[in-house]
Amino acid sequence: MSAVDRLWYGRKTLAGCALHLPLLPLSWIFGAVSAARRTLYAGGRLKSDAPEVPVVIVGGITAGGSGKTPLCAALLKKLSEKGFHPGLISRGYRGKAPSYPFIVHENSDPAECGDEPLLLKRKVGELALVAVDPDRVRGAFALAELGCDVVVCDDGMQHYALRRDCEILVVDAVRQYGNGHLLPCGPLREGIWRAGTVDAIVYNGAGAVRVGGYSMTLVPRAPEALDGEKGRTLQRGTAVCALAGIGNPGRFFATLRDLGLNVQKTLRAGDHGRVDERRLLKAAEELPVVMTCKDAVKYQDLKGGNLFCVDVDARLNDNFYNTVLARIRDAKSSVSKRAEEHRRKRAQNSAEVKRK
Repeated sequence: MSAVDRLWYGRKTLAGCALHLPLLPLSWIFGAVSAARRTLYAGGRLKSDAPEVPVVIVGGITAGGSGKTPLCAALLKKLSEKGFHPGLISRGYRGKAPSYPFIVHENSDPAECGDEPLLLKRKVGELALVAVDPDRVRGAFALAELGCDVVVCDDGMQHYALRRDCEILVVDAVRQYGNGHLLPCGPLREGIWRAGTVDAIVYNGAGAVRVGGYSMTLVPRAPEALDGEKGRTLQRGTAVCALAGIGNPGRFFATLRDLGLNVQKTLRAGDHGRVDERRLLKAAEELPVVMTCKDAVKYQDLKGGNLFCVDVDARLNDNFYNTVLARIRDAKSSVSKRAEEHRRKRAQNSAEVKRK
C-alpha cells in the first residue's frame, strides 16, 4: 500500500492524524472552490449545454480507479442490444490527438486517443462510436451529429459544462469513500452528500452494498498472449510478474490470485502510467508478465512472447439496466427543452448576422 493509500484508506492512527492536520486547510480550499464552481453552473453564470439526445454520466467522486471503464463497456453493449445507437465521449487522458473531436477506431494509436478509449472501442467494436475530446460538450455534439441517439460520458461527474439526464456513480465496494475527506487530505473530489443526488450507485467488488445500490462483479477472462497467439495461456500455479497502471493495482493483483496465478513480483506504473519497455522486457525474461487490458494497449507493439493480459467483463443485474433505460426514456422533456434553446439561439445568431 502506497503512502497516499495509507493516508486515504488506511486505519486511523496517531501518525495518520498528524499527516491529516496540515492537509486539512488545503481540503477546505478545494471544497470551497468546488462549491463555488457548482453554484456558478447551477445559476447559469457558467454555461452548460448538451446535444438533443439523452446524456448519461458514468463517474465517481473519488480519485483513482473504481471500475468505470468495464461498466461503460457493459452499458454501451446493453444500449445497443435495446435498439439504441450509443456513443461514448471521453477526455482521452494523456492522449494527444491531431485534432478534436477525435473518433477512435480499433487500430487507433493510444498515444493519440488515450488507453481507456481505445480499450473501450475494442470491447464494443461496431456496437458504439467512441470519441475523445477535452471539450466533452463539443465531443457529445459531434457524436449526436454522427447519428448517436444516446451519449455516455466516461468519468464526467464533475464536468458540469455537459448537461446530463442520468448520473451513475461508481464506488469501490471495499474502499468506499476512504477517510471521507476531500482532496488532498482524502480521496474525495466532492463530498459524500453527492451520492444522494445521482440516479444510480454501482458498487464494484465484493464489499458492502448500501441500500438502493447495485452490485457489479468483474469476471476475469483467462490470460491471453499479447502477441496474439491463440490458445497460449497460463496454467494455474504459474509464477508471474503482475503489471498494473491503474488506480487500484491491489484489486488486479487479487484478481490474478483468484485465477490461481502465483504473483511473485509486481510492476506499478501509477494510474494511466507506463513502465519503461526495457524494464518490462527484462522482467519478462525472468517470469511471465501479466497486465490489465488497459495497460496492454500501450505495449501492443512490443515483441516478445512472455507478455500476457487479463480482460474483465462487468456483470450487473437487470434492475440496474432498467433504472438507466427508464431515465433515458424520461429524458424527453429535458431533451425537448435543449432543442428549443438551440432553436432560439440559432434564430438570435441569424438575426445578428442580418443586422451586420
